[in-house]
Amino acid sequence: MALLAICFLVAVLGTPGCGDDDDDNDDATDDDADDDINDDADDDLNDDADDDVNDDLDDDTEVYEGTHLLPGPDEEGYDALLEEKANRHDRQHLLFNCAGNGVSSDVNISLANEADRQLVEDFLRTTDSWDFETFSGGRTPLDVLTSHEKVAGLYGGVGIAADAFRYGVFRDQEYPQEEIDRAKAFLLRSIKGLFVAAEITGVPGVIARGFCRTDVPGACNPETTPLFNEFGDPLPAEKDNGTWREDNSDDNRFANYKWEDSCSRDMFIGWATAFGAIWEVIRDDPEFDEATKDKIQLLAGQLGRSLMVERTGGPGSLGQAFDLEIFDADGRTTFHGYLNENAFDRFYVAWLPLKDGFYAMMSLGIVAALTYVSEDPVLEDYFYNELIGERHFADIVYNQVVGFNLGYITNFSGTNMAYAGALLALRYITDLEAREKVAYATETHMYFNKPPFLSRQPVDYSYSLYDFVYATAVSGESSYNEMTGAPDAEAVARGVQTLMDFAQPPYWDAEFINCDEAEMESGDCTLNDGSHCTYLGEAGRKETPICEEPVPHAVRPPSNYHWRSCPYRPNSEGAGGPRMIPGVDFRIAYWYGRWVK
Repeated sequence: MALLAICFLVAVLGTPGCGDDDDDNDDATDDDADDDINDDADDDLNDDADDDVNDDLDDDTEVYEGTHLLPGPDEEGYDALLEEKANRHDRQHLLFNCAGNGVSSDVNISLANEADRQLVEDFLRTTDSWDFETFSGGRTPLDVLTSHEKVAGLYGGVGIAADAFRYGVFRDQEYPQEEIDRAKAFLLRSIKGLFVAAEITGVPGVIARGFCRTDVPGACNPETTPLFNEFGDPLPAEKDNGTWREDNSDDNRFANYKWEDSCSRDMFIGWATAFGAIWEVIRDDPEFDEATKDKIQLLAGQLGRSLMVERTGGPGSLGQAFDLEIFDADGRTTFHGYLNENAFDRFYVAWLPLKDGFYAMMSLGIVAALTYVSEDPVLEDYFYNELIGERHFADIVYNQVVGFNLGYITNFSGTNMAYAGALLALRYITDLEAREKVAYATETHMYFNKPPFLSRQPVDYSYSLYDFVYATAVSGESSYNEMTGAPDAEAVARGVQTLMDFAQPPYWDAEFINCDEAEMESGDCTLNDGSHCTYLGEAGRKETPICEEPVPHAVRPPSNYHWRSCPYRPNSEGAGGPRMIPGVDFRIAYWYGRWVK
């Protein structure tokens, strides 16, 4: 009964992450410390996180003798057709969606420019070329794009992570040198974009929610607000979920960019994913210079240490100071910047005996990744001795991930954030016992989760990334060791099928109607693939029209990130415009699966 009461409380306060503005596609269009951090490197604050980062996996540990999660060309089970599809998504994303900002963003080609839209479609579907200029007779991607939308941390971050895993796969699986060199060049561009996000704010430990470059054709160029007024008071007076700012770097080196503040937890975990993947892939790679590696570690450490700072004034905090808050360049906590285990959504309820397992999962993943990258002993001590040792974060998620599944009113942005946290925690926590607890939570409380009196499980969503994260959890694989057991083959097969069902590039934001007016009125809908769904009307979160059954991915409406969109929604709303969707959801799932071994 106590658990049900807490679930009710969570629903009233808002699902963890519910307040985030990031419903479906809105963040892609219009929403959704100078000290050397390694000065204490000689302080052996965490002997468990030393050079032998996984002492629990000793020489007697059994190693699974199989393939990568998604096999490569020299492995049994390799799917050449799926890689061809991935190559088309990569070409669209890297050549067009990153053309203006250097990092993933939605782009537009006007519906009136039919010839240009057809040109891009012919290039992507009839060739495997990376040379659009030659194919088009001298035009560049920037010449055919009408406009560029902003980079947002979640999508930009996982896009960068996909670039890192892709380069690592090409390098380690001995692809042609031309392919390796091209993948490296794109990864270097992505790293530069990550540096923009972390340094344009001008405050160490503060990262932008998003940004856009203003000196390219069709640039995103929003109006900006100063950080402070003439009296030194932060602007706007009431903190919101993203205000555009001019470059705040100390030497104005990003004068041709603008940035959005108030980095929310979903945007932050996207950037953390980028840091983790980059470091995992390039740490020991001599092809990347030491200055780049040092900056990556420095910035990751600054972000991690910022989460250690305890602040007062949070809603419901009753004067108590709490850490695990994302703070901004104006000195305030961002609007959706709460990650502390005593908070639910944006409200502290420290008096509750039950802690927020959802935030604990996110914090485990974020801080694990930043600790792994920075190798900062102060951060290691905080993470392993305080968060895991004293505050029992791994035990919290082992026992519950409250609010993860709320049936019809589930916030799938929150679901995505939980899985993003699990992915990072499973990859970057060195403590084997803690990692096994995260794996248990991923399987029991998340993948097969069905709370009392509710329905709907992520196993049924047709979300490839969820399938692969769960399969990896079962296998025991991490950044420190290869698989120790077989992954769940059925989960992998489900994930692969969803990728095969993905739209072919170019991925247009086309109108998609499964249920017509008569079917919605009757509640009996035949979907475009001939399958059936029971239409429930506006029964979803924020009155989203949904079906009882998940819509098969092959006939699911377009989304700029499916892994955080409602899988029960049969029709697209407001689509059919000029937008070309980046497909970062496909790319992060595919290249993560190819990297896991």
